[in-house]
Amino acid sequence: KRRRIPAVWQLLKDNVLAHRKRKVQDEDDIMICHCKPPWRGGDGCGPDCINRMLCIECVPGFCPSEEKCTNQMFSKRMYANLEIRRAGAKGFGLFALEDIKAGQFIIEYIGEVLEEDEYQRRKEYYMSVGQRHYYFMNIGNGEVIDACRKGNISRFINHSCEPNCETQKWLVRGELAIGLFAVRDIPKDTELTFDYNFERYGDKPMRCYCGSTNCRKFIGGMQVVARAIWVVTCRQDLRNFAYCPGQDSGLIGTKRFLALA
Repeated sequence: KRRRIPAVWQLLKDNVLAHRKRKVQDEDDIMICHCKPPWRGGDGCGPDCINRMLCIECVPGFCPSEEKCTNQMFSKRMYANLEIRRAGAKGFGLFALEDIKAGQFIIEYIGEVLEEDEYQRRKEYYMSVGQRHYYFMNIGNGEVIDACRKGNISRFINHSCEPNCETQKWLVRGELAIGLFAVRDIPKDTELTFDYNFERYGDKPMRCYCGSTNCRKFIGGMQVVARAIWVVTCRQDLRNFAYCPGQDSGLIGTKRFLALA
């Protein structure tokens, strides 16, 4: 008889790393932007900041914009005002409590950072207990974020075939981080979504309830029989795990890991 996973989770402020210590940047490894300081009319690391364009956060004490730097969104948790609500047949969803502008940082995807062996063990365990919805996200370098038991409210974001958000990988003080960003203006009280865009493995496709005009009706494309595939593209947006959000994107190119789920 299959056991059931308790429908509870622990709220985290930062990713939890159990298999290693958090990275400490050496001064020589810190990327310093070339923005003008405030006293020279600088805009506080605006859209032309080289670090921002490369998806790298500025580091306090090394940024020319000093305390006026606006490129520390992850570190300062400059999250949008969000709320968890019921979302019809989809269960719970994540909703905006304020107007969000296109390109705006919304929230970081937080959870337990697992090494490959632990990810495989948990995946098999979740399958053995009959869990269909996973919360894995591939962060790269052989590590995966699992927000099933521990995470923040970003774990409640649902899929849509016409999403209003996307995931991006950033380098934050030496560690890779995954953030959700708006792809268009999002009015207050709108549900936040992004395209899971996973491939399915030997399972029936999951019904999609996004209700968009171009809804594909099912979440998950054609059945894939291979255990794992690397797909290399030259895009900045991220792709996803089977039945869960996930990706592996570099600053130059993007890799998609099609994981068995």
